[in-house]
Amino acid sequence: MDAATDPTGAVATGIVATGLRRSFGRVEAVRDVSLRARAGAVTGLVGPNGSGKTTLFLMLASLLTPDAGTIRIGDVDPIEQPHAARALLGWMPDSLGTWGALSARETLIVTGRLHDLPKDAARARADELLELVELTSLATAPARVLSRGQKQRLGLARALVHDPRVLLLDEPASGLDPAARVELRHLLRRFAAEGRTVLVSSHVLAELEEVID
Repeated sequence: MDAATDPTGAVATGIVATGLRRSFGRVEAVRDVSLRARAGAVTGLVGPNGSGKTTLFLMLASLLTPDAGTIRIGDVDPIEQPHAARALLGWMPDSLGTWGALSARETLIVTGRLHDLPKDAARARADELLELVELTSLATAPARVLSRGQKQRLGLARALVHDPRVLLLDEPASGLDPAARVELRHLLRRFAAEGRTVLVSSHVLAELEEVID
């Protein structure tokens, strides 16, 4: 398996997928995809809309069963051991898909509680992440009133709540303004420097050229 050592000396976790296939009726969404994403690096997945990137990410995230092929997140099979895989994974879908009535802070607190963080720890983590993604001023705003770019930043924060070693980020730059895209690039490089595995998708090659390894 692909692995590296993070700055703390711990062994970090990579992704290995081999021969993945997934169809929906007669539509073959993913056909014989194999990839490796190593720890301590940003790996880019580039393809046009409709090319199967999101379907692939859903399989890696243990949310969709492949028709064929194997996946390993470190030594964990996300299909056979979904709970173990989800403890390692931070999943950011291409749209927030959260409870619109909850505030940005409440969204992160609830996510933290779902990951078994104690209540006080979930609150502290929420405030830490709101600052990281520059949403502190909107902490009490309902998620439904956030702009597309703000929802993307909240989605990234939500993926980080449980401090995962592997990040699956589906179109994270979508809706971000130029300054926010630069900040996202800095964050992705920071995550990789911390020893995390970062797999990020886009349908625009230029969005990834300056950040991927």
